[in-house]
Parts: sequence; structure tokens; C-alpha cells
Amino acid sequence: MKSLAELYKEYRPMIFRYLYRCTGSHDLAEELTQETFYQAVLSIAGFRGESGVSTWLYRIARNVCSKNVRKANHLLLADPAWCDTAAATDGDPEEALCGAELAGQVERALSLLPEDYRSAILMREVENLSYDEIGAALGKSPQAARVILFRAKKRFREIYCTLEKGGLRERE
Repeated sequence: MKSLAELYKEYRPMIFRYLYRCTGSHDLAEELTQETFYQAVLSIAGFRGESGVSTWLYRIARNVCSKNVRKANHLLLADPAWCDTAAATDGDPEEALCGAELAGQVERALSLLPEDYRSAILMREVENLSYDEIGAALGKSPQAARVILFRAKKRFREIYCTLEKGGLRERE
């Protein structure tokens, strides 16, 4: 296994992105990323190598995020600033505004999903993890991960469409 410093350097960006999308807060994601790696150091002896290091770290990050959400008793709505829409639209302000609104709607819809659903979508669509890796991170089988992802996407579409129609002002 690589040194802890090498693991941190390699996996920190991936874990940070995941936590940022879960929390919507840069500062909180930084704090939770540090906590994730701290927990990894504490539990390194328990890592049996049955799954990949990234899967193990995702599971720790998910648990750290869950603990934080329970403690805070609410989810933050994400700031769509992570999406540089101005650059993606060649500087057209109208397109940039539409892109920012779309990113905001996507982030709001994600924030309204149950935790397992949100995690599954982020792991698959953002981090391109396999069903095996998603299942391991969620503590489920790969088949269960497929089902969770299917249901998550279905629920995401429902929430997104409701938001588009002007509904769902607060967390369901």
C-alpha cells in the first residue's frame, strides 16, 4: 500500500469533490475532507483490501458527511459557483445565466434526494465509479447499487420536474 501522504495527494481531490457536492459548501467540504482522511488514518489497520482504496475512502467520506448532516440537522443548498458557466458559454451573459440557473436547479434537486440516492448519483455520474465500487461504498451489493441508482435517477427526475414547475420550496 502507498504511504498516507501519497494516498492523500492522490485521493484528496476526488473526496473533496464528492463532499462538496454533498454539502454545497467549499469550507465545509474542506473540513469534512480533512475529517475523512483523519478517520482513514485511525482505521487504516482495519482496511483489509477487499475493496479498492477509493471505495474505502468514499465509504468513510459518506459516513463523515452523514454524521455532519445529522449533527447539523439540515442540508445546505449548493452554490452553483462550482460550474464555470461563463467559460462554458463563450462569455455570452444570457447563456451563462441560463447555465447557472440550470446548475442551481440540479444542485437543489440533488440536495432534496435521500442520502443514499444522492451519494449513488454523485459516485456514478460525477466520479464514474462502477456498480461494484458504489455498492461497496454504500455497504450494498453491486445489484443493490444498480437498483438504488435506478430509483435515485427516477426520483431525481421527479424532483427536478417539480422544481421546474415552481414546487418544492423546502426539503421534503
